Amino acid sequence: MPVRPETQPDLSRSCLVASYPSVTKPSTLYRRYRYQWRRVRRFVIHSVLHADDPPHKLALGAAIGMFVSLTPTGGLQMALVLFFSWLFRANKVIGIPLVWISNPVTAIPILWASYEVGRICLLQESIGTKWWGELLHPPEGWWDGTMFYLTRFSEIVWPLVLGSLILGSVLGVLTYYLTFYSIRAYRIRRWGNPNGPKYIEKLPPFTA
Repeated sequence: MPVRPETQPDLSRSCLVASYPSVTKPSTLYRRYRYQWRRVRRFVIHSVLHADDPPHKLALGAAIGMFVSLTPTGGLQMALVLFFSWLFRANKVIGIPLVWISNPVTAIPILWASYEVGRICLLQESIGTKWWGELLHPPEGWWDGTMFYLTRFSEIVWPLVLGSLILGSVLGVLTYYLTFYSIRAYRIRRWGNPNGPKYIEKLPPFTA
């Protein structure tokens, strides 16, 4: 007896579920979202708000991470964050996650924004959207792909560097003040001191 069309199984959906279960199951996506959110919340509470460093060092570390994440430095960003944090005596932990702002998904939009800012400052003509679209289709092979990107970015190196320094500086300053006053307000409301609970424990007892 033939199966009626409305009762035939959806083979395409069955294959999709078998191949990508996490994409088609909302419960799995929800669990992953909750897990990632708990990690972020734990990091913010224990590594930032409850850290031993004063708000200035934490805010400076966040500003360094934001600045470096907007520079076209690729795989050197984490090392640069650690170096500049050591150089300016900032918190070395808080800046590392901010480097993840620059990832394969956001890299081209960030580079495009940096290039446009630098191009406007240098009074240069735009290279057009077609040039940026071709970056999504590099040639096959590691060497050919590497040379492709090096050749392309050599065409826009000066406006790209200038724009990234401008954007990184502006957003870095904003990140510093936002982080500084947020941490300070949280600690004062919770412990009555902007430097955290361990600083209060080190204070000498009050004597009349």
